Amino acid sequence: MEKVEWGWVVMGKPKQFDQWQKGWKAGCADVHIVNNKRGDSFGTSGSNDYYEFSGYLELVKSMQTEGPYIIANDTWFKTHQSVLWGRLLRNFLSADVRKDCVFGDIRTEPSEFVEKPSPYLSSWIFYIPNKAVLMQFQACLERAIATAKEANFSRQYLDYVSGWLQPKNRFYGWHIQSSSEAVVSRKQTCIYIEHQLNVELRKAGFELISLGVNQKWLYFLLRWVDRLQTRLNAWGLFPFT
Repeated sequence: MEKVEWGWVVMGKPKQFDQWQKGWKAGCADVHIVNNKRGDSFGTSGSNDYYEFSGYLELVKSMQTEGPYIIANDTWFKTHQSVLWGRLLRNFLSADVRKDCVFGDIRTEPSEFVEKPSPYLSSWIFYIPNKAVLMQFQACLERAIATAKEANFSRQYLDYVSGWLQPKNRFYGWHIQSSSEAVVSRKQTCIYIEHQLNVELRKAGFELISLGVNQKWLYFLLRWVDRLQTRLNAWGLFPFT
C-alpha cells in the first residue's frame, strides 16, 4: 500500500482519533491536524475563517511530500462508517489509480439550483494523487472561497439549505436539525463553497471520480450505512462523537 500524507480538519480531538492513528500509522508518510476549536491544544490551531475549507487550505499549504494525499474532516468519526471506509481506502491505495484527477465521495443528484453541479464530490474527504494536482486543488479552493465572499445566493439555494437544516421528512436532512441563524449562515457558506470547489475543479480540467470506482458493491454498502448512521444520529439513537 502506498504511503499517504494525511490531513485532518477537526473541531476538538475526536475520541476515536488515537485508534485511527494506531491503525493507519504504518500507511502514513505524515499526519497534519488543523483544529478549528479555539483554545484547544490538539493539533495546529486553525483560523476557522471559512470553517473546514480554510482548514483544508491551511492543510494543503503544510503538505511536504510529493503525494499522494488524503484530506478529510472529523465527520469521518461522526456520520461515516469509519471501519468500512478504512477498508475501502486501503483497497483503493493498493490499486493503480490515475494521476490526473481528484477522487472522493461522489454525489450524482439533480441540479435543482444554479449553485449546484452534478456530479460533485462531497467535501468531507478528498484523495489527491500528487503534488501537481495538489497545487491546482489549492488554486481551485482559493477561488471557491473568494467566490463565496461575493456570492448572491439564489432563492432556490436558500430554500434548499433551509429545508436541509429543518426537514419536514424525518428521513431527509442534516444530522442535526437547527434553526439557529449562525448555523444557517455557516451552512449556506459551506455548501456553496463545496459546490463551487467542484465547479472550479471541473473548469481546471479535472475529472471527479469516486473512491469506490473499482469497489462498487462496497461503496454502495458504505453509502447506505452512512445514510443510516446519519438518520440515527439525527433521531438521537446513535450519538457520534
